[in-house]
Amino acid sequence: MNPSSNQTFSFPRFARLFSRHTTEHLPGYGMSVGVLAGFLLLLLGLAAYSGNGVLSMKGQAEFFVFFLLISAIIFTSTIFSQFGEKRQATVALLLPASHLEKYLVGWLYSMPIFLLVFTSVFYAVDALVLYGGAPAGHTPELLNVFGNADAVKAMAGLLVLLHAVWLCGAIYFEKTHFIKTGFALFTLLLGLSLVNYQALKVLVGGELRPAPPFTTLTLMEGGTHVYNLGLPMSSMQWLSYLPLGLTLLLWVAAYFRLTEKQL
Repeated sequence: MNPSSNQTFSFPRFARLFSRHTTEHLPGYGMSVGVLAGFLLLLLGLAAYSGNGVLSMKGQAEFFVFFLLISAIIFTSTIFSQFGEKRQATVALLLPASHLEKYLVGWLYSMPIFLLVFTSVFYAVDALVLYGGAPAGHTPELLNVFGNADAVKAMAGLLVLLHAVWLCGAIYFEKTHFIKTGFALFTLLLGLSLVNYQALKVLVGGELRPAPPFTTLTLMEGGTHVYNLGLPMSSMQWLSYLPLGLTLLLWVAAYFRLTEKQL
């Protein structure tokens, strides 16, 4: 890789870095795709077999969302693993490329490229199971992931938020990134929920039903639901931008954490 006058981003240098990453990790990525396809074929096949060769649209959607989210966070948690092992970190940090370029390679592979590959593999396996095992006289219905706009928005929001969380974990933790990130997230959510509940009890008083932050407050009396307290719909719409803002902050935090890596 030849040095460039632009120390932040150079497209030819980025292209060479991307090509180098692809060449080095393609066998491992290919093996991961094979494992994913095998799991999908096994579980979708068992589900279709138990339904006499028929797999409902709802069942396909549930498999798609579950495997998408699980696969995304597992893969994302490994995308910066080379910076956790001392010998590999030395090689990665000595590469003549900027931190931004190294970050973008990891981001591209763990988000758009992963999403494209996963969707292609899922549809290929899903079509094989549906059309290969369909009973006579039955026309299989292949899942349309874009059929419900609201569901797509909700799933996309959850996906990018989880991606941002595990991307931070991939660069902040040196080993067992997936487990440590999951434990940290669980501890944080539990702590926020407890603090939020105690704060609301002090402010509102009375008996409350435990609820996560930014959700409707339910007042109880003698164990019986009395009424709910929530923000107006106009204000609730603004809260929908909170996950997006948090996602962007986590992506930026992951980048700056990468810039702190030193030999």
